[in-house]
Amino acid sequence: MKKAKLQELDELRPEYQRTDFGELVRGKYASRISEETNVVVPEPDVAKAFPNGHVVEFRHPGK
Repeated sequence: MKKAKLQELDELRPEYQRTDFGELVRGKYASRISEETNVVVPEPDVAKAFPNGHVVEFRHPGK
């Protein structure tokens, strides 16, 4: 995309004013996301048997 196009996309539409929106807070929901995120890291021997999610679905259909 050209720089002119990027600047166009970065502008608010005329019907909106920056004052219409509340104060922005960086990272406001970061703690909530970190609490809700669930990452499972399998043991190496399990990872060999199930290298990706597609294999899990193939070996255990319907679960």
